[in-house]
Amino acid sequence: MAHLSEPAKLRWGELEEDDGEDLDFLLPPRQVIGPDENGIKRVIEYKFDDDGNKVKITTTTRTRKLANARVSKRAIERRSWPKFGDAVQEDVGARLTMVSTEEI
Repeated sequence: MAHLSEPAKLRWGELEEDDGEDLDFLLPPRQVIGPDENGIKRVIEYKFDDDGNKVKITTTTRTRKLANARVSKRAIERRSWPKFGDAVQEDVGARLTMVSTEEI
């Protein structure tokens, strides 16, 4: 029966002193937690700063689910009709209006 050897972990004494070397393989992996019942998602990342110190970065974001609009089958059918008159020259979304719900 073949015995598989585990990959050897690097020890700090075996690392060479290279300032330009990318040492991201020493950092823990990125963690994504959530979203929970309130829509809060946390992303935990680690990186090295300019002084070579390991820094933990936690990003918290709120995710929302957009509401689905219910459109009748007849309205979907009318959208597929060919344009006529002055509307032939217009773009598809030229006359669409969008209302912002956030405060400015």
